[in-house]
Amino acid sequence: MIKFNGINHLAMVTGDMDKTIRFWRDLLGMRLVAGLGHPGYRHYFFEISSTDLIAFFEWPGVEPIPDKDHGRPVTGPVVFDHVSFGLESEEMLWELKDKLE
Repeated sequence: MIKFNGINHLAMVTGDMDKTIRFWRDLLGMRLVAGLGHPGYRHYFFEISSTDLIAFFEWPGVEPIPDKDHGRPVTGPVVFDHVSFGLESEEMLWELKDKLE
């Protein structure tokens, strides 16, 4: 039987990798661990923990999805609802909330 031990990474899409780097690395403090790509796009990985990554493809001109309430059903193309991170303490949760506001 195959036993999974987690998710290596989630791959998301951004239209502006520089803004994505400023948010994930500079604001949230996640380490940028890899930068890949080919002509026409970049593919960067940020370290969430020693076993978890989040990755972004930069696709110039991609349109952001409209804002919606979490979990609220939508019609049309399905994309992605949200990501939820675990933190080591409630104090860290409030610290992160302050950074994001």
